Amino acid sequence: MTMKKILIVTMTLALAAGCRRAEQKNAKPKAASAPTAVAATGTEVGAVMPEYSSLWLDGSAFELAKYRQNKVVLLNVWATWCGPCRFEIPELQAVHEKYKPKGFEVVGVSVDETGADGVKQFVAENKIAYPIALDAEGKLAALLETSVLPTTVVLDRQGKIVWKKFGAIMPNDPELIKAIESSL
Repeated sequence: MTMKKILIVTMTLALAAGCRRAEQKNAKPKAASAPTAVAATGTEVGAVMPEYSSLWLDGSAFELAKYRQNKVVLLNVWATWCGPCRFEIPELQAVHEKYKPKGFEVVGVSVDETGADGVKQFVAENKIAYPIALDAEGKLAALLETSVLPTTVVLDRQGKIVWKKFGAIMPNDPELIKAIESSL
């Protein structure tokens, strides 16, 4: 196998798998019965998203329930160091710009533990136009029961999860577009 083919296969596997977030030192063990635990969290497709709050990049309060009023919201859990997260930024930008006039919003939720300054610099360098919240504790990742970065959910106007993906969003993902358009 040529070096080029090896590189392509390696990149494809990395994008498909997403980045694995390091386990939190104080993470609570999951319940023994996974289906019951998942159903109780309300983070599966079809469930209403539980309450979630954090801080915006500017330090002001971000409360999902208030923010999503009369909007379709895509929540994207990501980190500056995550290759698949970086890969999907152009697609997130594109859907944000295309559907924003119709009441759609992308919200990036950074799990970077290095603080706001590093995330601000990354956002500026990559010209990210959608809003960014900070969640160094990984509260949203825990709520969504994931250690995969990126992880993304789309919420309809009633706060119901209509689409969920572990790993990078590919350009023009038909399932994502369908979820957004059917929720607008």
